[in-house]
Amino acid sequence: MYSFIKAVVITGIVLFIVSPVSCRLSEKGIMLYCVEDYECPVIKAFCVTGAETASITFSKNVNLQNCSVVPEMLVVSSKLSFVSEDKEYWVYDISFDRKCTAGTDYKFMGIVKDSIGNSLTFSLPFKGFNENIPELEITEIHPKYTSSKRKAGILYKGEYVEFFVRTDGNLAGVELRSAYDGIDKVYEFPAVEVRKGEVVVVHLRSKTEGAVNELEEKLNLSTEYYSSDTARDLWEEGDSSHLGDDMDVICLVNSFTDEFIDGVCYAKSDSTEWKTDFMASMAKRLKESGVWNGSSVSEAICIDGLTASKSIIKREKGKSADFWTVSNANGETPGKIDFDITIE
Repeated sequence: MYSFIKAVVITGIVLFIVSPVSCRLSEKGIMLYCVEDYECPVIKAFCVTGAETASITFSKNVNLQNCSVVPEMLVVSSKLSFVSEDKEYWVYDISFDRKCTAGTDYKFMGIVKDSIGNSLTFSLPFKGFNENIPELEITEIHPKYTSSKRKAGILYKGEYVEFFVRTDGNLAGVELRSAYDGIDKVYEFPAVEVRKGEVVVVHLRSKTEGAVNELEEKLNLSTEYYSSDTARDLWEEGDSSHLGDDMDVICLVNSFTDEFIDGVCYAKSDSTEWKTDFMASMAKRLKESGVWNGSSVSEAICIDGLTASKSIIKREKGKSADFWTVSNANGETPGKIDFDITIE
């Protein structure tokens, strides 16, 4: 957590660093000494709650002053909206004079003073709230990575996840999360407008210059292996491993609201339990949200026989393992839906 200035009569300037689209705070910050027996206030969370609104939570009562947003927007109000019964946190609602642009980088700045006169200038980065997140359906998963030498060079077969776009919208604020990777390693979608009926392929390892993000109308810019000329190819930067080879819980999340958009569980048939508590908790949340019918490892898609030349492919619309299968060898089909998908 970030700390306020910890001195009796000191005014400080601190740059607070937060996750751009959620309430997570990093552990970085400047800490100075406080008077003995005085518990200094801290910023506990900053959340974007709408296209024109946000909230900031403090551990104690403070006076919030001189609030502003860059790029330039006016803060039309900042009022205390809630105090916990035990007064462990104080929540201020913030309203802007107009809507933020979805996915655009902003900074919320201001000054706060505590009850004994200490003051703090802060700057909190955030992304513009997305009111138009589309309905997305996971349709293919390629979890394994391999490479092989060819006459023309090295062939890289990387991990990817394919999605079908069921409604028009913007992908800003959507996250692809893997329980294998953990909560701190997610793929954040760019602010791209997509149309109903599109197919999007998120490639989770970049190996060549052919890994080009297709952010506008042209869908044939990407040339690395597994690229599709008819689907929108998006690429994660870097060359680290992604997705569990033997089991995983994968989901699409609206990071502004932390709501699940879609999710899938897979594991080998001899698995008796999820490898980590985090996997188990994510699977439980998928079931509770209604995007997957089951939370136990026995209710996951069976991936026996899966290799780097095979994919986990959806064969019918549904929310359980019954609608998925492992493809034949060389049966990967990034950018091509493998069942008669309908748009409602």
